[in-house]
Amino acid sequence: MSKDATYRKLICCQRWRTLRNQYLAEHPECELCLSQGIHRAANCVHHRSPVESAPTERLAEQLAYSWSNLQALCLHCHKGIHEAERSHSREAHRQRQADALERWKARHTARLGGMFSPEGGITPKSTATVES
Repeated sequence: MSKDATYRKLICCQRWRTLRNQYLAEHPECELCLSQGIHRAANCVHHRSPVESAPTERLAEQLAYSWSNLQALCLHCHKGIHEAERSHSREAHRQRQADALERWKARHTARLGGMFSPEGGITPKSTATVES
């Protein structure tokens, strides 16, 4: 499953809606605005550490539902954070996919006996010839 599909699965469910509503009930004001002395209602719950950054589905789930990873924000602050991080841009998405591929290759290179070439392709295993 892709990172985007994993993320959608984690936030498009009753568990997330319940957690989100509980967090907003306990944190009704935007935490960033409040830190600047501004009182503005929070209407978004932001993940401080992006769920998409997790290397496995299990860790993504932990990030998604961890109370300490949440932050109540107004729409303006939430949009600003994502624009600053460019975390939802097409370029960032491509970079996450490339990073995931590199992690996969690193995990499997040793197991597959070094089948990956430096150019990123798969090389056939060499066959050793036995001299008589």
